Amino acid sequence: MKITYLGLKSDLKEILSEEFDKNEENLYVFENSSSFFEIKREYLKTYQNIFNNFKLLNSYDFYEKLFETDKIVIKEEKQVVLFYNSLNDSIKKNLKIKNYYDAIDIAYNFYALFSEMQEYKVDYSDKEKIGLEKWQEKIFDTLIKINKNIEKKVQEKELILPYMLRRKENISDAFIKKYKKICFINKVKFTPFEEEMIEILESKGIEVENKLQLGKNDFDEKKLQIKDSFSLPEKEEFERNFSVNIEIHEYENKFAQLLGMIKKLSSRDISEEDVNNCKIYDLQGNIENNETDYHLLNQSKIKYNLEITMQKTKIYKVLELLYNILESVRIVHKENGKKLYMFRVKELYSAYKSDNFLNTFGLGKTYSYFQSFAREDYKYISKEQLNKFAEENEDGKKFLYENEVKILMKFMEELERILGFSTLKDFEDYLSELFNKNDIEGSNVRDKYFEALSEMTVLEEFDFDDLWKGFFGKNISASLLKLFLKYLDKKAISLDLEKISEEDAEQYSINDFSSISEISKKNLIFLNLQDTFPEVRVNNFLFSKIQREKIGLPVSEEEKKIENFKLINNILNAGNVYLSYIKNIDENKDCSGIVEEIRLKYGKEVIKNEILEKDELEFVKRYFTEDKWEKRKIGKFIKSKLKKDLESLKDARLNLGYYSFEKMEKFEYGYYLENMIGKTEIEEIDEKISPLMFGSIIHSVYEKIVKENKEKIESFEYDSDINEIKKILNEVLSFYEYKMPQEFIKFYREISFEEIARSVKNFFRQLKEEMLNQSEIEIYSEEKVRLDKEKNIYKNVYINGRIDLYIKTAMEKISVDYKSGKLEKESKVENAQRQLDYYAIMLEENDGKEIKKWIVDTWNGEIIKDERGSSFLTEDDIKNVLKRYYENEYYSLGEKGSTYAHTTYKDICRWEDEMDGENE
Repeated sequence: MKITYLGLKSDLKEILSEEFDKNEENLYVFENSSSFFEIKREYLKTYQNIFNNFKLLNSYDFYEKLFETDKIVIKEEKQVVLFYNSLNDSIKKNLKIKNYYDAIDIAYNFYALFSEMQEYKVDYSDKEKIGLEKWQEKIFDTLIKINKNIEKKVQEKELILPYMLRRKENISDAFIKKYKKICFINKVKFTPFEEEMIEILESKGIEVENKLQLGKNDFDEKKLQIKDSFSLPEKEEFERNFSVNIEIHEYENKFAQLLGMIKKLSSRDISEEDVNNCKIYDLQGNIENNETDYHLLNQSKIKYNLEITMQKTKIYKVLELLYNILESVRIVHKENGKKLYMFRVKELYSAYKSDNFLNTFGLGKTYSYFQSFAREDYKYISKEQLNKFAEENEDGKKFLYENEVKILMKFMEELERILGFSTLKDFEDYLSELFNKNDIEGSNVRDKYFEALSEMTVLEEFDFDDLWKGFFGKNISASLLKLFLKYLDKKAISLDLEKISEEDAEQYSINDFSSISEISKKNLIFLNLQDTFPEVRVNNFLFSKIQREKIGLPVSEEEKKIENFKLINNILNAGNVYLSYIKNIDENKDCSGIVEEIRLKYGKEVIKNEILEKDELEFVKRYFTEDKWEKRKIGKFIKSKLKKDLESLKDARLNLGYYSFEKMEKFEYGYYLENMIGKTEIEEIDEKISPLMFGSIIHSVYEKIVKENKEKIESFEYDSDINEIKKILNEVLSFYEYKMPQEFIKFYREISFEEIARSVKNFFRQLKEEMLNQSEIEIYSEEKVRLDKEKNIYKNVYINGRIDLYIKTAMEKISVDYKSGKLEKESKVENAQRQLDYYAIMLEENDGKEIKKWIVDTWNGEIIKDERGSSFLTEDDIKNVLKRYYENEYYSLGEKGSTYAHTTYKDICRWEDEMDGENE
């Protein structure tokens, strides 16, 4: 192979133009795809009306044409299916693979390793030469068995893997005979297999040349790769041969770096130039790392072309939410053979937070109705339950949410239909329809989506043995959807290099460093030249770095040399170069080695940028989207904001329960805000049983026992039986089925509810003892155990409440309140007693009977009697609170506290401002 050294300071476009003018039967193969598209674009302009004997290809297309086969090439996720289908039970056990998804990472590592070993001509049968440790030998032997199984299977099925295709016997004579010469452009590394390939091409009479923008001393002709010693030229040579102006800028963070870039773009030496004469590249161009910052930019002036993955697309997120709903479904098999599908509210709640999901499934109108499920602590929802709600709430009137229920039930039916899918063919039409329902993506996303869909659906045409048998668990539908998501995972929306090369728009663009070409550029801006550059990925599966070097497999240093060449070549071929990096000691960030080498070798000063505030504001106005940076301040504390509409308050009837009274008493303004705002959305779904729900369950158990045994209790005949209590407890749990997270139910049954059953027994034992000396016992009431009462106490105010248990005897009236919260603190007991004071006022009757108040600690069943000598809540206390509420001109903030309401409204109430005299 002939090697032509063009030198670092060489104009590739000019050199190749002279080559093309010869119009010889040459094939030019570009290792850099961006260079290929830029040169091709120029070539089409110049030679479009001339019959051409030469041809241009990028490296990928060259190899696609060079190797030919009649077999079907297995790529991407189909390789994983083939891998899993080739495993026997013994291998699965050795590799701890229980299902298909356990095999995915192992499969990709396996293919990467065996592909490399073939490419670098490693004889893996010689284990001694590889130098394996004992633990490695066992795994490696298993991998060799898998490889044999795969080779056998592809032979049987007339299939072939990409690395198996790259063999000398598959070189296409029909393709290479079209050319007299194959000329590689800037191929700075050849693998052992590629060396063999060149020998074969030359043996067939094809001349092979490699044109390199390197000096002769920079390339190792024996190893056919860049030398380890390759670096920037010495200072004397640099000043003599390279007329490039280099600036180095240091910033504290990415936003400051963006401002610095904008300042540079606004400078005279660039702003007066054509936009196309300035190229900007991000050397950490992962969209996930930079999207937040770049999204702020005014896209009409500066856009960004960074590679994104399908995971970032709207349709992917919709499918991911759908998968989570399907995967978490609880299926109950009924006695009549039918299935009840209970969908987890937590997953639906996450889906309801996505506008794209709501639009795709037409659920927007059901948003408020669905929120009620979340607020009321439902953990599951089903079509049957929705239908039940509609029936229960009608009461002879038109159901308020009739349309919403119909829409939601239709969605549940759609989910149930999807859960019936058992093949990829079932999914094909549905996933196509789903994308077209809400086609909100660009054409490149659409192309990748349907490319993945078509690749996935042909899996079932390969006639794999026992396909899907044992691949997944019971929920095959959700697993198949996950399989499609895995296909999309591998579909990066690659940069359209051809499109980028054709950009003529009057705007700057920030591009991924991977898209940089080798064509000379007048002005270059490099962002994020931190010490992580160059970031390369090398497969480190099974073998250590030392082992890889020993047997000739590539290591990271080799790949880094290629990235360094791309950067150095572009710097030295430019007119002006602006290098910027972020230095942050706390985050352990500093400049890359190349920046440091430029600084030391060429004596370049690092400019530590400090942008003046007035300049910063100007740049923000010019280059950033206005609504992203506009600052809004919290205004001055205004007393009138707390002013009451007393006339409006007097006109409205107020039903006041104890908890509302407590808020009014301690935090009047918070009480007002809460009532004004009304019901709000909850922030997240807690999968555990909430304290409120726990209390409801316990109250229901006590209530059910009293209701079913009322007469026995009144006549001292009730002996609490632990088995009966457990039976009732299970009945109550069944009633709350939709509010009980099933993964915790076993724990609650075995731990918490066992304790509750014992506490219930203890309470009724004590109750019986307390009632032995009483007569004319009546448990209020025959209709309901809980007693609803209200009393007009002040103008149009009615205090009301619901007592858990109310007992009348010949001598006493006893109010009983069940408390499921912990009562260790004295303040909690006192507050519970105040609540019973409130109920006593509400129930007050002048019949001369002694009033007693009991609190029941439901964790142990103990009765806590009221032993206070004073500090009762009186009717006058309530009236004073109401008098203040209805007659004072301003809402009271009370004292700053730590309750939920105080915390929620702290930024509105601002006690500090009041203390400063703003609310006197």
